[in-house]
Amino acid sequence: MKTDWNVWSPFQSAEVRDICAHLTEDEKAESSRRGGFYGLWVAATLALPLSMALVSKSQGLVLVAVVLVVVHLACIPVWQRMQRRFLCTTAWAREHAITPEQLKRFAFRK
Repeated sequence: MKTDWNVWSPFQSAEVRDICAHLTEDEKAESSRRGGFYGLWVAATLALPLSMALVSKSQGLVLVAVVLVVVHLACIPVWQRMQRRFLCTTAWAREHAITPEQLKRFAFRK
């Protein structure tokens, strides 16, 4: 099976690898859209606020950066659940009756 680098991740589980290997073109497009949205989210809540706070050394910007980093960290479990649900709505996952509760997203998790 050929690896699709657009949906590859170094720590993805075998189940996720199988789902990604069988994505339809529409599902690949949705996966890319979600990846782009996550990139914007990371930039807005992590990278930009931290870099601006470090450069300006303004207490106000440092406080905003800290709040946004906490918001970012708090939203990670929500993002993970959304991704798990998305993967389980793909045609291949539905055909194989894979549910969000049973899907292991990462290979290093037991």
